[in-house]
Amino acid sequence: MKLEMMKKTIVMGLVAASVVACNNSNTDNATTVTTDTTSTITPDTTTTTTTTTYTPAEGDVTYRDSKVMVWRDGQWVEANGDVRLDNGVVVNENGTVRKGDEERKLDEGETVNKEGDFFDRTGQAIENAWDSTKEGVKKAGDAIEKGAHKVGEKVKDAVHDNDKH
Repeated sequence: MKLEMMKKTIVMGLVAASVVACNNSNTDNATTVTTDTTSTITPDTTTTTTTTTYTPAEGDVTYRDSKVMVWRDGQWVEANGDVRLDNGVVVNENGTVRKGDEERKLDEGETVNKEGDFFDRTGQAIENAWDSTKEGVKKAGDAIEKGAHKVGEKVKDAVHDNDKH
């Protein structure tokens, strides 16, 4: 019976402790933070980029499998000679494109539409296609000039060595 009484006392003690803990009138030390958010509206600085994707149209020209092809009646057909575009650009059978004194070779899969705009094999517009040709020609010219200078130096050194003997 003493054991029973002891169990009841322990249970009553736990219940009393729980009640006291729940009814504790002390406030906790929690801090409440209030935030005031102010939005600032700035002028729109969004840059819009327009991407031109190619869709074939009557008279456009492409270079595929080392052949110049023309879009005719909804399909690519092999050109039977040079192709003159609306803006005066001429595409030769070998894929060389001429615009006045400027010349550019079409890469495999490239297309030039009848207005003279260039597109890569994925259909993305090639910006400044003629400018990139000028840059390529300039680089080639610079390389040839460097090579000629080196050859000239070698010849000069060989002549100089020959004169010593």
